Amino acid sequence: MNVAFSPMPAPPRATKARVPLELLRERSPSQATLAKAGYASADELFEAVAAQFSLPRLPLDGVDLAIDLVNYVPRELAQKHCLVPVFASDAELSIAVADPSQLALFDWLSHQVRRSVTTVIASWQEIERAQLRLYEVRRAPVVGAAEENVSQEELAEATQAVNSIVAGALEQKASDIHVEATEHDTVVRYRVDGALRQVATFPRELHSALISRIKVLSQMDISIHHAPQDGRIKLPGAAGDVDLRVSCLPTYWGEKIVCRLLDNKRASLPLDALGFDATHKAELLKMVQSPYGLVLVTGPTGSGKSTTLYAALNAVKTPDVNIVTVEDPVEYQIAGINQVQVAPKRGLSFASALRSILRQDPDVILVGEIRDQETGQLAAEAALTGHLVLSSLHTNDAASSITRLCELGVEPFLVAPSLLGIVSQRLVRTVCQGCKEEYAPEPSELAALGLPSVPDKTRVVRGRGCSACHRTGSAGRVAVREVLVIDDELRALITRRAHTDEIRTAALAKGFRSMRFAALRLWLAGAVATREVIRVTRS
Repeated sequence: MNVAFSPMPAPPRATKARVPLELLRERSPSQATLAKAGYASADELFEAVAAQFSLPRLPLDGVDLAIDLVNYVPRELAQKHCLVPVFASDAELSIAVADPSQLALFDWLSHQVRRSVTTVIASWQEIERAQLRLYEVRRAPVVGAAEENVSQEELAEATQAVNSIVAGALEQKASDIHVEATEHDTVVRYRVDGALRQVATFPRELHSALISRIKVLSQMDISIHHAPQDGRIKLPGAAGDVDLRVSCLPTYWGEKIVCRLLDNKRASLPLDALGFDATHKAELLKMVQSPYGLVLVTGPTGSGKSTTLYAALNAVKTPDVNIVTVEDPVEYQIAGINQVQVAPKRGLSFASALRSILRQDPDVILVGEIRDQETGQLAAEAALTGHLVLSSLHTNDAASSITRLCELGVEPFLVAPSLLGIVSQRLVRTVCQGCKEEYAPEPSELAALGLPSVPDKTRVVRGRGCSACHRTGSAGRVAVREVLVIDDELRALITRRAHTDEIRTAALAKGFRSMRFAALRLWLAGAVATREVIRVTRS
């Protein structure tokens, strides 16, 4: 989105006579012609034009024009009528003109762009210089290649291609879009159900235009090519509840873009919609309904931790509860919750934000991730001083999360009394319903699963691969979880720095069920294939 400007209307002034329109259409009159008309310079002429038509006079050389303005006014039209677009919003397009009397043109343009058109006054020379800045787009440099101009045809083709790429990702329910350069072409891949698949290739010559288009949409600086950038795109219209979190990374063959698709509807999902079984749901609800304590959700990147944390917040969100979050980044916006975006470059880290949040009289605090000793210690201390704290941690299972906290430098005497419980989860791909087939598991499969045997005539399923699942044999994902509730016995083990295996053994003796157990239940129920159980969980 362009940066809006609000030029002040020209103040009323006395004018000698009305500016002759023929003079405005002459484009580059000589100094003698200007003097004959009574104007010492072009600036004085256009000051008079602004006063005559009661329009703002905009010093156009100081205005930074966003590249997406080229989508509203073609270059040929801008040059023919001596105008240039300077600002666009969902309802308005502002253009700088030298001749503001072209009312029929403005009405036609308003109809074409489906926005109201407003005008500001600029000189011929200012408009021509602005047209050069706007329409002369440079191609992003590539290692070993010379800089070239991106043509308007390439820009138009890139715009259409980006729209198609995003539409395809939404249709296939992709979580990420990868646009990357190779030696000979540009490759587009989607991550669907956790697996990358190539969906399109484009000529190598179009790569810079594709990257520039995505940069413009995500508010990145298109002049920066050799440093990483981050941005965000909000999709308009019917898909307006979907955002794209965009990351740009310079690589050997050119810049690579990865877009994470964020569906804001996921922020309002209840726990029932996340596939919790009755026991795990009851255990988690008991934790988050506690007046104070620390609750952790753990797992690798892309395992649904944020979705589970937001669902837990929705379970306790009421008008009489003050909920504050600190996240990096804020992926989903939730009504009724105060969300803080971490900004390390401005000195706003998880730890510093958490200190400030504690002075905001919170009841519930969500810390997006515990990454260091300071954040972990503050979270544990906040949990001990009357706050319910929810956070995430990157660990492989629930029991190892305790060891991880201590390894970060959080003292066991803080972890033991503050920790209420840990939810650890993974996402496993489910078998495609369109091509699934039943079969009797082989002895080698049972050995890989750690099962000595299964009942006779046991049948499990696998996917053969079909057009509906893009020949993968799987479609959709489901979460497998383990929930470790911390009781007095486990707190005693934490205090004396017990090993992870000792904590896990004690939990199993009390009825704790691992993720492998949850995955095997899905396997026997015919929901997931053997390879998924082995890939995601361990015995």
